[in-house]
Amino acid sequence: DLMDWVRAAAGWVRWEFSRRIEMTLGVKLIILDRSVKTVVLVLGGIALIVATRSGFLDQLALNVQRQLDLNAGNRLWLRLVHSVLGAFGSLGRTGQYAIGVAAIVYGLLEAFEAVGLLLRRRWAEYLVLLATLAFIPVEIAEIISRPTPLKALALLINIAIVAYLVYRKRLFLERPPAPGAEQPPLPA
Repeated sequence: DLMDWVRAAAGWVRWEFSRRIEMTLGVKLIILDRSVKTVVLVLGGIALIVATRSGFLDQLALNVQRQLDLNAGNRLWLRLVHSVLGAFGSLGRTGQYAIGVAAIVYGLLEAFEAVGLLLRRRWAEYLVLLATLAFIPVEIAEIISRPTPLKALALLINIAIVAYLVYRKRLFLERPPAPGAEQPPLPA
């Protein structure tokens, strides 16, 4: 019945989340990935907020346009700078602040994942899996609408992380030992 299923599910959650993870090369690479993203997102978010507050971005966009004489015929890098500054500048201050805050919050989530993995907590693997899975459809849509090698690389890295966690780390695939059965030792 339903209550038996709930008890069994709760038992599995307690068992699964009490386990400590093995520190493999894959986990170390995920920690590195999350740590780099944390630094970039938090510092980028802070920079966006400071630049928005000071009006620096508006002035930067004007200076870049004036100094580089940006137009559609120029090189890719210059068009990219123009596009990013133009799009961000057209958001208005509220939108700019929102993007800065969102970058910081997302960076803190990445930091939380990295710290959980460093502490060898099983829940951190699940958090990484769910956070990574949540953005794969967005990444696919971005690649379909505006493909770039960087977007493709980010998608491949995230698919590799999901595959690693589900198959190599056995997330959602293992069950607790039967009552009275000997439990395997936790990794040191």
